[in-house]
Formats: sequence, structure tokens, C-alpha cells
Amino acid sequence: MPKFKKYLLISRYILSLSMFIGIYRFYHNKVSTMTPLLVLIFILLVNDYIRTTKLTIGSKYMCISLLFTICGATVIQYFINASGAGTIVYILLPLIEIFELKRISQKFLFFVHSLSLFVILILQIGIPNNWDRLTILSRAMLFYVAVISIAYFFKTVQIEKEEVNKLNKKLQLANIKLKQYNLEVEELTTAKERARVSQELHDSLGHYLMALTMHLEFAKKICETKPEKVKEIIVKCEDIAKSSISSLREIVDLLKEEREIVDFYGSIRKLINNFHLITDININFNADKNLDNLSPIIKSSIYKTIQEAITNSIKHGKSSEINIKIFNKNENINLIIKNNGTSCDKIIKSNGLNGIDDRVRLLNGFANYSSSNNLGFSIDICIPIPMEEI
Repeated sequence: MPKFKKYLLISRYILSLSMFIGIYRFYHNKVSTMTPLLVLIFILLVNDYIRTTKLTIGSKYMCISLLFTICGATVIQYFINASGAGTIVYILLPLIEIFELKRISQKFLFFVHSLSLFVILILQIGIPNNWDRLTILSRAMLFYVAVISIAYFFKTVQIEKEEVNKLNKKLQLANIKLKQYNLEVEELTTAKERARVSQELHDSLGHYLMALTMHLEFAKKICETKPEKVKEIIVKCEDIAKSSISSLREIVDLLKEEREIVDFYGSIRKLINNFHLITDININFNADKNLDNLSPIIKSSIYKTIQEAITNSIKHGKSSEINIKIFNKNENINLIIKNNGTSCDKIIKSNGLNGIDDRVRLLNGFANYSSSNNLGFSIDICIPIPMEEI
């Protein structure tokens, strides 16, 4: 039970004691009158307890209970007459609860409450047919208005306090949810960063390790028949290993801070030259001018896509030639990569192709893959250029 209602109930018990004393003082010699009045006080006490502790605010039963309290206290005040100040206060207390009701019930009980007090006042002072009685009636009405104002004020304070408590609970709940969301974001960020590290390692080191494995397997096969050739392969493997270390350092720098590709055309040429160290595939590259004006994320995406496509051509396609073309058309950057390697009826996407899809999708672009008889494998990518870069 809220403290406010608890104090209200205690106040009623004290006022009931005052009514009990008043009835006993007036009617201790008239048991037939005193007994029903004392029973009525007891019923009022039980009614107040049930209404305060059991009934829902605004319910039909609460309205009936308040109506009974007002009427019962009016009857007692009639018998106690002018000495029943405690009864008057007792009648005024329900005003606090009336403010909690809905409009229709509130208006009805206000009417009954006002009428009850008016009847009591008329019974005590008589019909206001002279100036003195009219003055008493006016003061009583002003007092009643003051009591209503005070009751309304206290009820408003109580409602505002309850609203503040509700808002505090909502804020606490929102704070808990915010902490949960923060943990989820941290977990997602960690997972995304792991995926990025995995993709960078796959894109940058995958082709070097693959080439190193191929050269070592070849050296193992010819080590007895062509030992002089093995020496050349070992030198080449050493170059590949050095390139791998250099690439790994670049990855570490990239993970610390996403570096911008300044010389886009030169960077792709350097990438192709690195592949020439590990393979004899002929790689042709053509690109439009002024591609350095593209945003860093678009240049990075195209660079990594070319890197992945060449690696896949060497690893899976058994290609002897790769053609790469980058051009600007209809406010889109188009990247076409074709090889003359082994074709396939069904394209199964590995980590490399999935990585290309993720990068292109992030830029609101799309990637198409095609492979047909004797035509190798083709990647066709289209990325829209943001308006501020056009």
C-alpha cells in the first residue's frame, strides 16, 4: 500500500474515534439510537479499509464505496449536529479520492458530496433568511472551495510524484536496455573486425602462400632429375616469401588505419607486377583516366576485388591470360575481369567471391559472375558514384 493511502486510512480511523466519542456523549442514555450509529461507524471503517487496500481506482465498486462513505458520514453528522467537527473532516477526506475517478463518476460524486454538505449546513443553521445566516453559508461555501483546492493540489502533487516514479523506472529500464544494446554492438563490432581481418589475410596473403606451395611441390618433384632448376625455384620462393612479409606489414598498417590509395592506377600496376613474380600468366590492364578522384572506399574495394580475381584465376581457373578493364559509364564505375581458364556449369561462391559481394554491396553496387564453355570465367561489377564525386 502506498504511504499516502496508508496515512489517509489512519486519519479516517482517528476521525472515526472522534465520531464514536460524539455519538456516545449524545446518546449514551439512548441505546436504541446509539447502537445503530456505532454499527454504522464500524461498517464505514470496514468499507474504508476495503476501498483503500482491495479496490481498483476508478472501478464501479470504488464509486459505490465512496458514495456509501459520504452518505453514512452525513447521517452521523445529522445526529451529532454542530459538535461533530470530526465528522465534517471525515466527509471532506473522500474529495482526495474523487479526483482519481473518471469524469462521469467524478462529477456525480462531487454533486452528491456538495449536496450532503449543503444539507448538513442547512440543518445546522436553518434557512438563510437573514444576513447572519447568509454570511455563515457564504463562509462555509468559501471554506468548501478552499478544501477542494487544497485536495486538488495534494492530489496533483501525488499524481506528479507517481509520474516521476514511473519515468524513473522507464529511464532505469531504458538504461539497462541501452547497456544491453551497447554490449551487442561491441560484440557485433568485434565480429565484424574479425571478419575484416580474415578477409584481408585471405585477399593479401592467400595468393602468395598458394604460389609458394605450388613452387615447393614442383621443386619436390624435380629435385632428383633437375637439381639446377630447383635452385631457381628456391630463389623464386625466397622472393615470394619476402613479398609475403611485405604484404603482411601492409595488412598490419591497414588494420591500424584504413589507408587511402593515392595513386590508384600505379597501385594496381604494382599489384599486377607482384603477381608476375609468382606466375607466368599474362595480365592485361586498361583503365580510364582520373580514377584517383574516386572515394577511398571505392578505390579500396576495386583494388581488393582485382587482387581476389587474379588469385582465383591462378588457383582455380588454370588461366593463361587475364583481362582487366575499369571504366566510367553513366555515373557508374564498371569493373570487368575475364580469364580464359577452365569454365564451370555451376558457380559455387567461396570466401573470395563472398568477400567481393560484401564489398560491392556495401557501396550499393552489384556483381555478376558468369562462366560458359571455353570462355573461362568473368566478373562484371557496377558501383554507383556518389553525386559529390561526379
